[in-house]
Amino acid sequence: MKSCEKNLLIVLLSLLFGVISLYSDSLSYDMATGALTGFNVYTKDEYTNPDDYKNSTEVWKKSGFVGRVVYTGPATTLSFTNTGPTATGTGNNRFYFTSLSSTAHWSEFFLVLRAKGLRHSGDQHDFSGINTVAEHPGETITISYGAGSEEVAVGEEGYDNTGDKDTYDGSNGYKYRYPYRYIWVDVTLIRPRITSHSWWNLNTGYYESEITVTALSLTSHLLRLSGIYWTASGNPPPFYSFGVTKTIADPFPFSELEGRTTPSQALKVGVVEYTSSATAANIHFAANAEGTSDPFSFHCEDSSFPYSLAFDSGENIVEVTPGQTFATEIEEIQSPIDSTTSNMHVLEGDLKVYLPDQVRPASGEYSSTIYCFVTPQ
Repeated sequence: MKSCEKNLLIVLLSLLFGVISLYSDSLSYDMATGALTGFNVYTKDEYTNPDDYKNSTEVWKKSGFVGRVVYTGPATTLSFTNTGPTATGTGNNRFYFTSLSSTAHWSEFFLVLRAKGLRHSGDQHDFSGINTVAEHPGETITISYGAGSEEVAVGEEGYDNTGDKDTYDGSNGYKYRYPYRYIWVDVTLIRPRITSHSWWNLNTGYYESEITVTALSLTSHLLRLSGIYWTASGNPPPFYSFGVTKTIADPFPFSELEGRTTPSQALKVGVVEYTSSATAANIHFAANAEGTSDPFSFHCEDSSFPYSLAFDSGENIVEVTPGQTFATEIEEIQSPIDSTTSNMHVLEGDLKVYLPDQVRPASGEYSSTIYCFVTPQ
C-alpha cells in the first residue's frame, strides 16, 4: 500500500514583551486493553441507542474499546471530532469508518466516554461514576478536576496523596496543585449498524477513521483507527496515535529566547509523541503546510526575523534541516496508569527553538507556525 501523508498543525508560538507565567497541559494515548486496529465494522453492539449508555455501567470490556486518552493540566473540556475521510451519503451525523475503496461505503458509530483519575498515592478513582456519550462529532466530556505533579508554595491550598485538600505548611503533605497525577478517559466505540444505508451497502475490505481529541487550550491528540469488513487483500490502512503538546505560554516574552544561539541552549516549546502497535512512520517538520524548505521565521506585520528549530530525542539534539526525517523505533512502553507494558513503534522528543547571533527585533507581537508531517511506512 502506498504510504500516505498526514499534515497537522502542531504549535503556534507568539512573542510579546512582558512577564508571563508558563504552564502547559498534555494529551496522550494509553492502549491498555484496547486497540486502534481490527474493528469489525459490521458488528452490531447489544444496545444501539446512545441513551442506553448514559448510566454507570462500565463498557470498556466491549470489543469497541479504543483505549485511554490520558490528560494532565487544569480542569478542561475535551471535544471529540471525526477528522478523517468524509463519508458520503450519511444521514445521522455520527462518527464513521469509511472504506478505502469509496467514501460511499461506510459504517457509523458513536463514542462512550468515562473520565477517571489516578491519585498521587497510585490509587485509581472513578470520580465521575457515569458514562458520557459523544453521539455526534464535536460533542464533549467535561473534566472537572486538574491533574499533574506540580506543587504549590507554602501557605497555598493543595492536595495530599489521597486527594484531600488543605493549606500546605511545608511538611503536612498538601503539596500538590491538583488532586490527581493523571486523569484519563476510557474511549469505547459502539457500532449500531443502523444507517441510512442498509448494512449490505458495506463493501468488503479495509476501513479507516480518524478521531481528534482537543482540550480547551487547543492541545490535541489524534487517534487513527483501522477497521475491516469480511475479508481484505493488501495492506491495512495505517493506524497510530499522534499528538503534540505545547509547553510554553502563548504569548511568551522575547527575553526567553535572547542569548539562545545553539541547539544545546534552545528553548523547549513542544513535545511530539507518536505510538503505534504495528505502523512505523517517518516524521518531519516544516514552516509551511506544503512541507517545503521555507525557513522558519517569526512574523509581525511588516517585520520578521529567522530562527532555527531543533529536535531533542533525549539521546541527542539536532538542528532540523529541510527534508530531514525522524524515524520511529520499537520500544517497550509502560502505561502511566498501571504496570502494563506494550512493544510499540515510538517517536517522542522535544521541539526547541533558538536564534542566530545578534537578533534585535522591533517591538511587537510575533508569531510562527510549525507544521508536522507523519508518513506511515
